[in-house]
Amino acid sequence: MYRPILKVICWFLLVRSTNLQLLINVKNQGGDVMQENITANVSEDTVTLDFVRLDGVFVSQLVDFTNEVEAMKVVIPGEEELGQARHQALCFLTHSAQADFIAPDAMAKLRQKNPGTVRVAEEDRGWRQTTATAWAGRAARLLSPAAARHCAAAGDQVFLRATDLTRWAPRPGMEQYSSLVSSFPERALAAEGAPACEPRTPADHDCVCHFEVCVNWYPCGLKYCKGKPQGGLSYRCGIKTCHRCYRYHFYVKTRSSCPSFT
Repeated sequence: MYRPILKVICWFLLVRSTNLQLLINVKNQGGDVMQENITANVSEDTVTLDFVRLDGVFVSQLVDFTNEVEAMKVVIPGEEELGQARHQALCFLTHSAQADFIAPDAMAKLRQKNPGTVRVAEEDRGWRQTTATAWAGRAARLLSPAAARHCAAAGDQVFLRATDLTRWAPRPGMEQYSSLVSSFPERALAAEGAPACEPRTPADHDCVCHFEVCVNWYPCGLKYCKGKPQGGLSYRCGIKTCHRCYRYHFYVKTRSSCPSFT
């Protein structure tokens, strides 16, 4: 009668042993040292990277490998003396084909020999620009339950782009996803539509906002070394690390909703 319970306990211990949480000291491009927290969840097939910028902005990037969804969440603290809200949260969903994190099962096997070491990325992968075209709405839960939970704090400020919806199209029930998103108004999507948010834009006018995020260090690939001449087989002998910045463009109904100009 105890076998089912024993199986559950063994499964729980196995999952815990194959998950990973690392705290990494990272030097940014300005020479400042920050801490990143990386979590690999093998049971959910996700990787999450969290850090707090020097300006107090909390950044959390999740990659759902099974559902091919990448979610970038930012939580921006408000200025109480200026009458702003305590914080503002935004989340951006994109197709994860370009997400170059190593997979959770490989990430879960990483170990730090020197936890106090300050890391610097080996490769700079430049900028990736994303222009959102819609609010995700209830489609987020269908696209990726893990990403929907990740973005819950952002409320209705979860953004995606139509081109990614077409990339998720082969999934069963894709037509339902499309009907659940809320496209930006035509004014925001037209080439000469809503203007960019600027300091001189009236606070109650709509505009196109942008927000930038840089991830200073993340495992972006596996390294393989050749074995002894007799065998000649290659084996995994380390990881490759990268730096990447993201620039998100998205429509806001009032300039006061744009974190760059609040």
